[in-house]
Amino acid sequence: MKHIIIEGGDRLGKDTLIRGIQDSYEDNWTIRHFGKPPKGMSPKETLDFQFDVFYKEAIFVDYFMNEFSDEYGYYDNSIIWNRSHLGEYVYSQMFRGIAKREIKERIKLFETRNLSSNMYLITLTASPYFFLSKEDGDSFSQSLEQKTRELELFKEAHNLSIIPHKKIVKVDYEGEFRSKEKILESIINFINE
Repeated sequence: MKHIIIEGGDRLGKDTLIRGIQDSYEDNWTIRHFGKPPKGMSPKETLDFQFDVFYKEAIFVDYFMNEFSDEYGYYDNSIIWNRSHLGEYVYSQMFRGIAKREIKERIKLFETRNLSSNMYLITLTASPYFFLSKEDGDSFSQSLEQKTRELELFKEAHNLSIIPHKKIVKVDYEGEFRSKEKILESIINFINE
């Protein structure tokens, strides 16, 4: 079983990459997407809510994807998380005013309890100008300054993570998306190493 986490800002190609990974393997895949938390909560309540969701998902992965599927062969072989706990490192600091130290502690505790040797982290990044050019008005970040900070924090979160297999992938070149095929090829090679 593979457990792949795809992280990065909005509209940098996470969904396209996920479809490409699915098509490249014979495995059955479960795709889990973590979106925006419910509105109306305090920053602390939002952080608690988000990590509660991540812990429940980790239990799902551990029990159903390992123990139950081994016995019955019923559930899918591999899972992809579209976004993860690492996004909280970015958005809790930028938009909820949570201290970096508190989020680092949460991430460390979560990863220490829930890591497996088959876990992969892929973080998509781009130039801030390219990232801003893909903005459609639905993202948290709306300005070049915010996009730049978001990209920096995703890199910090990636480097902070103790996930055993991790890779940062730059998705743009000279103002355009890099070839989907080349990006996918580099990811498949990374997963198969």
